[in-house]
Amino acid sequence: MKFVLVAIISGLLVFSSWSGYNLYKISEEENVLRYDYAEINLIKYGLFNIDIWKKKIFSILDSKVGSFKLKDSDFNAIQKALENYLIEIHDEYFTTGKILALLNNDQGKENEKKKKGVAGLLTGLFKGKIEKEIEKIDFKSRIPSLARQLTNELKRKSPEIQKAITEQISLMIAAEIENKMVDQRQSFLDKYQIETVPQLTINLGERITKIKAEKKRWLEYSLGGLILSILLCFILSKWIRFRLSMVMATLAAMLFLALGLALPMIVLDARLTTVDLMILGESIHFDEQFIYYQSKSIIEVTKTLLQGRGLDLKIVGFLILLFSIVLPFAKMIATNIYLFVNNSRSVKTLKILIFHLGKWSMADVFVVAIFMSYIGFYGLVNSQLGDMNRQSDSLALDTVNYSSLAPGIIFFTLYCLFSIVISTIIHRKYEFNSDI
Repeated sequence: MKFVLVAIISGLLVFSSWSGYNLYKISEEENVLRYDYAEINLIKYGLFNIDIWKKKIFSILDSKVGSFKLKDSDFNAIQKALENYLIEIHDEYFTTGKILALLNNDQGKENEKKKKGVAGLLTGLFKGKIEKEIEKIDFKSRIPSLARQLTNELKRKSPEIQKAITEQISLMIAAEIENKMVDQRQSFLDKYQIETVPQLTINLGERITKIKAEKKRWLEYSLGGLILSILLCFILSKWIRFRLSMVMATLAAMLFLALGLALPMIVLDARLTTVDLMILGESIHFDEQFIYYQSKSIIEVTKTLLQGRGLDLKIVGFLILLFSIVLPFAKMIATNIYLFVNNSRSVKTLKILIFHLGKWSMADVFVVAIFMSYIGFYGLVNSQLGDMNRQSDSLALDTVNYSSLAPGIIFFTLYCLFSIVISTIIHRKYEFNSDI
């Protein structure tokens, strides 16, 4: 009977180990897909991308250019501008006497030929007139009527003018659209061998959805197998040898620890779901965009901190490595030595490591810190994204916070709990019965 029970628990441990390994591999694959999905949909490629804005604005202009038409208000503005221009010409040539100097100087006449616009025309009209007659001309009072006549001529020619302006705008838009924009996400398209970013977004979304179901299955298998095996070790310790049951429980706890360290513990995910703006009566739409995305395990965080440039980051990384990775494993290994090597039970250092120093592993503190960080970040992101939400006639901005706890925190928390239970059981057994 004892061998059957040991075989069952051992089988559960093997099955849980295999399921945990598959869970780790599938989580790694999912993490890569999620990071790539987030990267190609970052806000810097959408709402904060000047090239995208240019493309969307030029598309609106292209749709509006065919309906371009000069209105009466436009001609009123043109007439006013002509009046101002003619007044400037009057002040420059008549008030200062510059026109007389040009007429009486050969060099001035040569320069006058090079003049353009209304100024050159007026100079030609008055060429050869007597200076006194020029001084008598009240040109300034005729400026409004002259500007009106020129504006009426522009109105008569407005179809030709509109056609010329439309052609120039169309040429400008065509040249801008033909100018190929360099997409920094090309490496992702090459990686997945997909032609466009929208197609890649759909493809990655479908793969993530599919992989989530598979991940959930392996999570249930590994978690259920480990919990069942460690509970059986506690319950059946009377029917199988105490040391053997505690060793198997310790192995289960080590698997909890290994998966808790290797799997992501928290997912930080803030997004803009939709952005709609009204410009020139046309809607500019942006699809889902990521503001921030991170998903890391304790091992990845430790590695990042140790590789950081600052001394303070390296110190924090070393402390996490020592107290949340090295010491927990050392405690589990020491527990197995304590159980099987009789002479080791009199070694004070070993007993301190198992029964006293274990509390300094800070694994439980780390779990609390993760929970507090998650709650704090979740609340902060919800608050900030809530402030960003806008609904008006010209702007619709929707945000969402997908931050969540990941499987790593489940395994790490269960390790902390079962580690305490195992240490307590072994300590009591050792205290009241030295013949284990």
